[in-house]
Parts: sequence; structure tokens; C-alpha cells
Amino acid sequence: METPTPDPLSGHTLHGRYVLGSRVRSGASGTVYAAHDLREERTVAVTVLHPWLLGDHGAVHAFVGRAQTLETVSHPGLAQVLDHGHDDAHVYAVAEYLPGETLAEVLGDGGGEGLRYPPHMALSIVVDVLTALDAAHRSGIVHGDLDAGKVVMGDGGLVRVTGFPLLFDAAEDAGPETRTDVRAVGVLLHTLMTGDPSEADETRPLRPSAVLPDLPPDLDMLVANATDPNPRYRPRDAGQYLTLVEQVKRSLPRSDVDRDGDTRPIPVVTDLPAEDAEGRDGTGKGRGGPVPGWRRTPVLVVAGALVLALFAAGWALAPEGGAALPDVMGSDPETAEARLAALDLELVVAFDETYSDTEVVGAVADTTPDAGSDVERGDEVLLSVSAGPRFAEIPDVVGGTENEAREALRETGFIHIEVVQEHSPEEAPGTVLSTVPATGDEGDRDEPVTVHVSEGVIVPTLLGMGQEEAGSALAGLGLEVEVTEAHHDTVPEGEVGGQTPEPGTILPEEGVVTLAVSLGPEDEEDEDEAEESEEASSPSEDDRGDDDDGRGDDGRGDDDDGRGDDGWGGGGRGDGGGWGDSGGGSCETAAWDGDTVYDTGDQAAYRGRVYEARWWIQGVPPSMGEDWGVWVDRGSC
Repeated sequence: METPTPDPLSGHTLHGRYVLGSRVRSGASGTVYAAHDLREERTVAVTVLHPWLLGDHGAVHAFVGRAQTLETVSHPGLAQVLDHGHDDAHVYAVAEYLPGETLAEVLGDGGGEGLRYPPHMALSIVVDVLTALDAAHRSGIVHGDLDAGKVVMGDGGLVRVTGFPLLFDAAEDAGPETRTDVRAVGVLLHTLMTGDPSEADETRPLRPSAVLPDLPPDLDMLVANATDPNPRYRPRDAGQYLTLVEQVKRSLPRSDVDRDGDTRPIPVVTDLPAEDAEGRDGTGKGRGGPVPGWRRTPVLVVAGALVLALFAAGWALAPEGGAALPDVMGSDPETAEARLAALDLELVVAFDETYSDTEVVGAVADTTPDAGSDVERGDEVLLSVSAGPRFAEIPDVVGGTENEAREALRETGFIHIEVVQEHSPEEAPGTVLSTVPATGDEGDRDEPVTVHVSEGVIVPTLLGMGQEEAGSALAGLGLEVEVTEAHHDTVPEGEVGGQTPEPGTILPEEGVVTLAVSLGPEDEEDEDEAEESEEASSPSEDDRGDDDDGRGDDGRGDDDDGRGDDGWGGGGRGDGGGWGDSGGGSCETAAWDGDTVYDTGDQAAYRGRVYEARWWIQGVPPSMGEDWGVWVDRGSC
């Protein structure tokens, strides 16, 4: 066995504070080391920019700028970026070091016989990941490199996201966007449910039912929507995808939640208390669930100057190794821990949350035992951290969407949200009808808020599925199916090449989804007949006008009539088979392109006419799309 080459930076100290240890991983941003923070006496993760990038001022600037931006984001589900610096020949950033196993390690790194989670638990993990990413996306930050190796399972099942890149490939221009993270979470969900680490390819989305045929269609929809090759068809960000995941998680039948199948139990999952596995709220952390990592860290030994100052303040030490518990009410948890550490009694510090009308959120609101009580070496001290007032006014969310309601309620402090769907002939599916307690009433944050939403069914992604498979998926959701058929040069025969409405749309039960199914390429004989018919209907040379109608002496159009030099709407046919796509024509609409995605309202020029898309479509020319109702003829160029 080869002996690994020692890392030259292991043992090096940055700015006299961060002692670099073993190498954790290496990527585009640099090399990540486990390190020891001499000032705070804690383990941290330090990313050191690759030495060959130090001469690239743009790379250094981007690295430092990204670190500064990440320092502004704080969420229990994210590894906090703590510091950054430039020490001689080293540019670096410092982040929390997260103990625990990554999901890649828990699942076996894809080697040997893979492990998988039951669907409900897989969704619970993904809810936690999306909740953390939602905080980042709201701050304008995209992860951009998320995978199972960047999700850490801590003590008690706490899920946290780490590994935010500090430098992106210059070829990515402005860097990845939020839908990149959504796709990564979709791949992660697929892996969690199936144990298959396969990545989605560039032509079709992942479908877990291909590995586990008995999975409910809703789970297929969740993964397929997020891993669609075209980013435009994915949920726009973590918040929108979180809403979809929570809806499916809520509706998942008990038979699917509790099934074992061939799932091999994983201790970190199956040993969770039932109330944590089944009763997580929208944030993924129920009242009885695991507390964030900063509430479970060991007592910190802080700077000696602080300790000496606290002793100088005159704390009364008991003659036999005891002391009076200091009053830490109103302090932040770190300061409270420091004051307890200064007693030098090796106290066991635990944290809890409590409602408080007097202390701000995050401050110590109570202690057990009370301040002034005698404590002995090794005693336990419970610090209760304020979660703010218990009662708050219910915001007005009626008339908005379910996602908007969840966001508004969470911002007000209500984390237990239950959604009830009910029929409403007046409101569109997905609209909030009412809340209990009602708008303006005082709500108990320890009790759930019930949001009544007009019922509907989420339309899944069906592109790439066979007609029978797509029809079965829709029938399982209670939706009706209509089929139109037409020839297509690139979509295989019998496969769905278009659908309306688009994925993610909410329809009422028995709503209709139209599938555009390909008949395969058109026969060459039929194409020749179509071309002959087109040539026969084209104007002859004698039909072209003279000077009296504003055309040139040779019958060719000039700038006044907006035609190209040959009088045929801009230079004849382009590569895409359209007219007016090159050469000075006045048809300002761009020529139809088979590789372009057209959304509702987008226009394209095709064979001398302008067409408008009724919904999103790709690869379907207007001549065929008219048969499907995708394209609307808006007249000649």
C-alpha cells in the first residue's frame, strides 16, 4: 500500500490563530482542512485558496467576496462561515466544523450494496435541507455544489448543509442559480429513496419508480420536477420546492410511510424518536426535536483575559470547591457559557427553549437552578433561551398562495402549520381560503395554525414518458387525460413531447391535462409532397410588383416594405427551416429554433409568419404545434 504524501500545510498556523490539521477535501475553491482555533479553543474548517490562483486577482477577489457574503447568513441548518483572511502567501476562509457523518457516508458512498431510507424519512431529511437552502436563497446565495457529501447528519438526527464553494469556475460566468440547488436536492431525494447514486442525464429527469416500481406517483413527480434537464421547468428556488415536498409528505399514505420492503434500517434514522420522525414541522425541527448545534456544544474555554475579569468581579467561591451560580439572564448563550466556564467547576451545560415576554429572542431567559444557587463541580446547569413571546397576531394570508402563507406565518413565529384542502367553486386551486385562528386573532405559537386551501392536484412532469405511463400517472392523481398526436423529428414515437398545463400547475380534481404524443419522424414521401404543395402555392416571378408598389426595379423589396433583398421576408430559409431569419429583413421576430425553449407568450418567425406559444414548448415547429394547439398564428411577417 502506498504511503500518502504529507500535506505541506498540515501543522501550519494562519495569522497565529488557526492551526491546520488533516486535509478534509479539495475542490475548485481550494483545499479544506480541519483546524484548531487557538483563540476560541474549538475545531473549525479552513478553506485555503489554491496557490496557483494567488496570482489571479479576479479569483482572489471572488474568493474573499464570497466568504464575506456567506458570513452574513446564519441558520441552524447551515455551517456558519466565521472568518476570512490573507496571511502572507495564503488566502483562506474559516467555517464551523460539523461533527457527524455525511449522508454519503451513511449510505455507503455508493459502494457495495446501497442503503436507502423509507419515503417519509427521506422527505423529512430533504425538508431540513431545503429549509436551510431557503435561508441562503433568500439572502441571494446559491450553494452550487450540493451533494450527499455536503449534508451532515449530527447527533439526534440534526441535518445541516456545509461545503458552500468559495470560488466557481470562470466558465460559469455569474455562477450557478437557485435551480441548480433544486436539481441537486432532487438528485439527493432520488438517492435517499432508492439507494441509487445515479445522476440525472442531460436528456431526461430521474424517476425513482424506475428502481422501485411501487413508489407513489407523487414521489416520482417530486424527483422528476427537480431534475428536469431544462432548468426552466424546475421549481424556481428552495422555498418553492419545499412547499411541494411538504405537500407530498403530508399526503403520503401511512402504508407507504411504514413499509419496509427491502430497506435496510440505518441506526441514525430508525432510532429517532417517533415524534421527531413523524412530527417535524415545516422547518424540520419540531418542538420535541433536536436542538441546533450551538445549543449542544461543550462549555467553551474562552480567552484568559475574560476569565480573569470575571474572577476580579468578586464572584463568591465556596470554600469546598462550589460557587454561587452567576446571573446570566439577558446574556447571549456564548457569554453565559463563558461565565460558567470561568467558575472552573466543569459544569455540564444544557440548553432549552422557552417563551419570554421580557427577553429578546436568543437571549438567556431562565436558568435551572436559579441565579445565586450553590453549584458543585460537575453539576448540570440548564440555560433556557428565549424564543420570544408565546402569543402573536395571526397575519393576513387569505387570498394568497399556500407558499406565501407558510412564509408569512414562519416570519411571525408560527412553525406548526397544518394545511387542510377543501372544495371552493370561487377560488383557484391552491388559494388560501381562511386560517384558524383567524386573521388578526392572537395565536398560540405552541399550537398549530390551520390553513384552509382550495383543493387541487399538482401536475407532474410527463415529458419523456410513454403515453401509457403518463396516462397512468395522471389517472393515479385523479386527473383526466387528453391526447393529441403529430409527427416529430426528435421525439421518439409514442413518447410525450409536450403537455399542458405545465408541470407544477395546481388543477382541481378531474382537471384535464393534454399530452402531445409523437408519431415519430414524418415519412420522406410525405415531406416531399408537402414541399411541392408549398412551392405550388408560392408567388411566381410575374406576381412580384413594380416601382408603383414601393418595390425596387427588379421586383425585390426595399427598406420601406421591410422585406429582404430577395423580396421573400428576409433572406430565405435558415437552418431551422424558417423564413425571415437572416439578412436584413424587417420581421423583427427571431426565427424559430428547435433548441430554444419558448414560454407562454414567446413569439417565433416560421416560413414567413409569426407564431406565439400558448405554453412552454421546445423542439416542436409551429407547423406541427398548430395541430397540438401549442402555437397560435399571429399573421405574416
